[in-house]
Amino acid sequence: MGGTFGVLTYGVAVSMISEPLDQTPLTVGSTGPELREYTTRVLGHRPRWNVWAGLVALYAVATAAVAALVYVALMLGVLGAQAQAGPLREHAVLLAAGTAACLVAVVFILVAHVKRGDREELFRLHRFAAANGFEFAPEVKEPDLPGLIFQRGTLRRASARLRRSGPRPLEVANYRAWIPKGRAGESLSWSYFALTLDRPMARVVLEARVGGGRLLGSSPAGMDRRAALGGPFEETFRLWCPPEAEGWARALFTPDVVARLVGPGKTAFDVEVVADRLFVYSHLRSLSCCDPQTWRWMGETADALYTRLGELGDTVETPTPGPTGAGSVTASEPPIGLAPPYAPLRRPFPVLVLVPLLVMIGVWAVGLA
Repeated sequence: MGGTFGVLTYGVAVSMISEPLDQTPLTVGSTGPELREYTTRVLGHRPRWNVWAGLVALYAVATAAVAALVYVALMLGVLGAQAQAGPLREHAVLLAAGTAACLVAVVFILVAHVKRGDREELFRLHRFAAANGFEFAPEVKEPDLPGLIFQRGTLRRASARLRRSGPRPLEVANYRAWIPKGRAGESLSWSYFALTLDRPMARVVLEARVGGGRLLGSSPAGMDRRAALGGPFEETFRLWCPPEAEGWARALFTPDVVARLVGPGKTAFDVEVVADRLFVYSHLRSLSCCDPQTWRWMGETADALYTRLGELGDTVETPTPGPTGAGSVTASEPPIGLAPPYAPLRRPFPVLVLVPLLVMIGVWAVGLA
């Protein structure tokens, strides 16, 4: 697997990523009118009578199905409840219908709450992108990207994609695909941020050992060989690259750079260099999110990678450890994880869900009276 290893220039003195991002849009919630306008104008979700009719029909069918199950359960309960056998038998239909209607209503409210939370997160990311010079796309079907995860499965979708050009381009998105397996299948879920190189490179993969190596698996097809990473992270990551790229890869993944890819607990991020892209992958947390700490970490990590890429020359031999400096990590020091804990968007408890629950309690109180 060939590649070009030349001088890479990324405008070290002029960095668009290292400029502080305006993170206020990530933490300020929307108003009702703002979210409705965003839903209709940007997402294109407009209320339609056929959608409402379908929801009503679905509610009726689901209620009938659940009511039948509740009725059977009540009839079985009559056999073992001597004291309440009479009221249960007499009001079984009322109790079954009321319980089913309330339980299905609870499910509908919770689903609507989750959907609204998803729209809220997209709205904040859209506003964050506009404030910081990113292009925002709520969804991209079949993304044309060269990374390993983008070559697997069907129904491939990148969601909440933010992309910014300039001296140091940056792209961030969440990614899902469907892998058919037997009669069912498996959902593939990743998140990534990507840097753009100024020329195609040979494929180099820095794979986290966490989870048994999800990126490549136990038998990485198409990878030339495994190289020794060295340093304090030898037991945390595996390095795969062709022989001619080993020196370049080890010079890129120095301990201070790799330390940024270790998160709290036993989490770590995978890295892939392929064609003219450098991808940082995560399958345990969302990177395109409303967590300011995650965005700060991505900006700092992208800056560190771009700076290191800009320092690499035409021929890079396997680096030898130098004197320990500020911010470096040596073999005598424990690995330091710099990736922050993930703080997903907090969604308030849907108080409306208490209404059908209280109604259900009232139905049972009347039925057993």
